Amino acid sequence: MKWKKEEEEEKEKKSRNYRRQYIMTLAITLLALTIIVGYTFGSFYQLTRQDARTLGENAVGREAAQMNNFLLKGTDVTQVTEMTVSYLMKQGATAEELEAFLKQQSNDYQKNISSDFTGIYGWFNGQYIDGSGWVPPDDYKPKERPWYTQAQQGNGDLVMVSPYLDTKTNTILFSVAKVLYDGDSVISFDISMDEVQTIAESIRLNGNGYGFVVDDQGMVVAHHDEWEKGKNYLKDKEQEGSDMQKLIQQVYRNKSDDKSFFEMEVDGEECVVFSRKVQKKWNVILIVNYADLYEKIENNLFRNIIVSLLIFIVVAYFCTNSYRNRLRAIHYAGRLEETQLTLEDRVKEQTKEIREQSEQLVQMQENVIDGMATLIEGRDTDTGQHVRNTKRYVAMIVKYMYDHRMHTDEIDFDYMTHICNAAPLHDVGKIMISDMILNKPGRLTPEEFAVMQTHSELGGDIMKDVLGDSTNRDLIRMSSDIAHYHHEKWDGSGYPDGLAGDEIPLCARIMAVADVFDALISKRVYKDAMSIEEAYRILQEDAGTHFDPELIQVFVAIRGEVESYLKELEKED
Repeated sequence: MKWKKEEEEEKEKKSRNYRRQYIMTLAITLLALTIIVGYTFGSFYQLTRQDARTLGENAVGREAAQMNNFLLKGTDVTQVTEMTVSYLMKQGATAEELEAFLKQQSNDYQKNISSDFTGIYGWFNGQYIDGSGWVPPDDYKPKERPWYTQAQQGNGDLVMVSPYLDTKTNTILFSVAKVLYDGDSVISFDISMDEVQTIAESIRLNGNGYGFVVDDQGMVVAHHDEWEKGKNYLKDKEQEGSDMQKLIQQVYRNKSDDKSFFEMEVDGEECVVFSRKVQKKWNVILIVNYADLYEKIENNLFRNIIVSLLIFIVVAYFCTNSYRNRLRAIHYAGRLEETQLTLEDRVKEQTKEIREQSEQLVQMQENVIDGMATLIEGRDTDTGQHVRNTKRYVAMIVKYMYDHRMHTDEIDFDYMTHICNAAPLHDVGKIMISDMILNKPGRLTPEEFAVMQTHSELGGDIMKDVLGDSTNRDLIRMSSDIAHYHHEKWDGSGYPDGLAGDEIPLCARIMAVADVFDALISKRVYKDAMSIEEAYRILQEDAGTHFDPELIQVFVAIRGEVESYLKELEKED
């Protein structure tokens, strides 16, 4: 009976080893998924902070430039009109002649340049003359008005008068004024705030935050909230000690540069503030709440956690089945021993168990790949159907090449299996690209496109890291090659390494044809879908430059199969 006891001890030892391997596999998988999610979130957070500053400064800069161009039109008009009026005065023009000229110019400017240019007026030869035909009341004293007093303080230079209440229209205007050659006469040009208000309302950072404009005295010239217009954040008593007063003080504390960027708390929430000076008189300001800025990242983190949990459940399921199968193998071995089965039968049974375990490991590996593809789909709103379509096109191409014995030194049954499994991960590197760039509703800027191009090299590295421990070296190599090189071009003008011709791995050349074709016939937020006929024409035109000419011939040969697949998709929709 001693030999039987030793046999039982050996079975128990094997069971403990299998249990240890089972627990270690689940623990390592959970740890890896946790690291991936944590690293991805941290990277997104840092990229978003960097991108937010660049995009915020660009947004404020664009609106400031637009406002500056508008104000320059006003100063140019005032300068030209002042020169003409000075000439007429030197020629001895009468008040009636000056008034007729100002009326004509006022009408011309409003019709031909901008409806916001409301009129020209001023103090000429000791008399008030208004180009709009307005007659001032008896108590109106031109020399006490801001347009006159501030022009006199300008020492002969053009002066942008602080916004004020116009007595003619009872609306807020600002003026551009200048003292004439005699030192007493002043010409002033009123400009409505409508266009400035429109500019202020459009200041946003990817749909987040709000903008406003203040003058050098702290007065709100324009604001996305109409109730805030006219307030003085620096001088109004109710603003003393307020967050907005502190914000304006911080903006004007920066005197060495025309733009500033800082973070502060506004109304109890952490915000980032961008500002840009205009005409050394006004400041364009954009305030963005960090909570709004990072809302998409937080949502994406939640989605990644859910997907990672689903992947872990799938892995745990297959590992558990494998563990149970091993326990069964031990049990069956004992029964075989007890019933004195032949050695051949025992070998066959063990071989079957090993084959089942191998198949389960392959299935588990394919499910991990599908899970990673799902991660990409969760981040990029255009990726889901694109992944399924490109996988189908790749399968069609490689099947045709296998059937026609093309590239027999590479393409066999295993090659077809591996490339179909690897194709869905060609854009895996996009998980490292910021949401603000990846899901931008429009064409990317050159800077943003440069960031987007890094996804191919990042994808190759990710595949090596994630599948690095896999026993299937061919799948690792092909997955990495497809992710890394699918944007290379046949003539060497692609990226990231500028490879040409046969230097580009065959799997990446096949992926490039499928990837570009699906992009051409698919609708995106920045373009409409292209017809199949037009897409094929472009592929054939780019054969020998962008694409491997041989693969374009293959894709033309399978056009009927491609069109049948697309019709099936239309029926499903």
